Amino acid sequence: MLKQLPALVLSFLVAIPVLAAKGDVKGSEDHPLLSRFPDTHINSYYTSEYNEFLVATGPRTDQELPPVLRLEGKVTTLGYEANELKYSALQIYRNYEKAFAKAGFTPIFTCRSDDECGPFFVNKLYWYGNSARQGRDRGLNAPNLHGSRYKYFYWSGKADVQGKEVYATLLVSQYSGGDSPTIAVLDIGEIESLDDDRISIDLDGMSKALAETGKVELEGVFFDTAKATLKTESAEAVAIIADYLQQNEAQSFYVVGHTDSQGDFNFNMKLSKDRATTVAQALQQEHGIDTGRLTPIGVGPVSPVSSNGTDAGRSNNRRVELVLAD
Repeated sequence: MLKQLPALVLSFLVAIPVLAAKGDVKGSEDHPLLSRFPDTHINSYYTSEYNEFLVATGPRTDQELPPVLRLEGKVTTLGYEANELKYSALQIYRNYEKAFAKAGFTPIFTCRSDDECGPFFVNKLYWYGNSARQGRDRGLNAPNLHGSRYKYFYWSGKADVQGKEVYATLLVSQYSGGDSPTIAVLDIGEIESLDDDRISIDLDGMSKALAETGKVELEGVFFDTAKATLKTESAEAVAIIADYLQQNEAQSFYVVGHTDSQGDFNFNMKLSKDRATTVAQALQQEHGIDTGRLTPIGVGPVSPVSSNGTDAGRSNNRRVELVLAD
């Protein structure tokens, strides 16, 4: 695991942090691969055990997004803000460049402001490439990072850390007027294969759960990360659910989608509803289940079964359930 890396690699920018710096948002911490530039604090923090992340590989031209790698795995996003105005974006960026090289990263793409990165590069990559960032990454202020109003630097790269692919991206920005502190947004993605949220379900288990509690968790359905698209591996589980519904034609159900609490609340509410709708549609379109028997509902993060304070708890909270409507 990354937390076992030698201290020499972890401490290039500044001595190994033991306690959060003054001003850091609650629950945040530096990533074990890269420490912070001195005299900065964490003003936004996000981590997910498994999510999608985008890595730009070239400048934006006339397409909606710049060319990107769409990757999946463990994601950590850290938003740093300088404590004083004297630290320029270039100064902080150059320090991170050296830190990436020290940690074994090979650059993929680097650019400077819209002249090199392309028009509205930050706007499209950060703000619209992943809409959840709009309510999550405080201080990014992406809609304004274009033209001459902001100086910014972008860096993306890849490293092999103890046999694991790790990608990093960095955005360092500063308002051209010089009256706002420099902001650095660091994303680190550790490539992982999805090994949870797998539905393992059978007819007897469904019958027992519904008889005892009036609901059953649909274990065995896979979705694309942060999307409502069913993966092909879900076909067997959907077929088993359809078998139960066909054998119990008098029953109607709510199909209820749940998420963990990570990210934007409104995004999670919509995602949970969309995933419930996808399951209902698969049962209706592929197995002929009557449309009137299934009502999709999304409740997002508001009905957890575990604490969202741990990866395991968040994994348990990401689920779809059938709930008897009778």
